[in-house]
Amino acid sequence: MSEARLLKIKSPLARQVHEPGGRTVRDAEMRANRELEVHRAPVMAAIAAAVDELEAISAEASPDAGPRVYATASRIIDIGGYFDTGPLHEAVYSLCDVADRMIGAQMWHWPSVDVHLRALRLILAGDCRTSRSSAVLLDGLRSVAERINQLTAPPAD
Repeated sequence: MSEARLLKIKSPLARQVHEPGGRTVRDAEMRANRELEVHRAPVMAAIAAAVDELEAISAEASPDAGPRVYATASRIIDIGGYFDTGPLHEAVYSLCDVADRMIGAQMWHWPSVDVHLRALRLILAGDCRTSRSSAVLLDGLRSVAERINQLTAPPAD
């Protein structure tokens, strides 16, 4: 019986990683962010258009509009996912959560949606920057979400 031998094989990639030259991770990240920033204005315009769409759905207030609110709000999360949108992401996520709970409970409360939409407009007007105002808005949205959680929770046994 022969003795087992361990062979260390170095792949071409492993050799290249240890050679001098190339880009650092920091340089690659800065370059990627710079290239991505070119798309920021069109993305923010698309987000504003989606908020317009949400406002139109809310004004319609039809009983079957819940899934459309959820779909449109989740599209905002998808569109803005590559950018630092600060408090906007949390506000839209809250709207998705509230819409999902109301859809599941088959109970719709349009004022809760309207509060979220007003907060989204204010956050967009503030260029999606984190501030004391945005913190207050997010606290208010958390209160709205908690109230919806209470209203849509199944009855205790």
